[in-house]
Amino acid sequence: MAESPSQDVVVLAAMGMEWRAIRHALSATGNPAQVVRCGIALRRWAPPPPPRPVFITCGLAGGLRSDLPPGTVVVADRVAMEDGQPVACDPEWVAALVAGARACGHEPVVGPVLTARRLVVGAARGAWAGKGFVAADMETALLLPTGAPLASLRVIIDAPAAEVSEHWVSPGRAALDPRRWPEAMWLAARAPRYSRLAARCLAAGLGAAGG
Repeated sequence: MAESPSQDVVVLAAMGMEWRAIRHALSATGNPAQVVRCGIALRRWAPPPPPRPVFITCGLAGGLRSDLPPGTVVVADRVAMEDGQPVACDPEWVAALVAGARACGHEPVVGPVLTARRLVVGAARGAWAGKGFVAADMETALLLPTGAPLASLRVIIDAPAAEVSEHWVSPGRAALDPRRWPEAMWLAARAPRYSRLAARCLAAGLGAAGG
């Protein structure tokens, strides 16, 4: 890695809550990495022209395995779209993010992460887990066409035994639906806490890389 790799890193966060948590965590450690709010499925962002930095996605994810409860830290070693083959993440950044999670007192699960076009719910979770995937997001593998080094650190917010509706892909709209209010209550309790956990692990990982 470069002597100061964090200066060549762009951290991508889908939601404002994740973005704010990451900015706060990096500011607290004096890390200069750029943090971009990219929107769900990168809807608010387009990659810069070459030469491109390392892209690291960070935030929340859906758990796919029944043995991984909410709050589990996941570091992707490979990422794939639903119709594609898994592609390896940058191994040095995978190691740095694993070190960051451990520095924060969490042993991360390292494995393939699926990038889905919609929230993965119901029987689809088990189907993807059966293919070896540990968690699902909606951003990371969309970055594969850039050819840039990729890494991802996520915290599982829902799992097969306690999952949210696919309607939460549009949080504002879902929150107005009374049928979603029970889910909204536990999301409101978990999401900020897990976003801060992901941000702390990322900040520690960037520190480990810079060291």
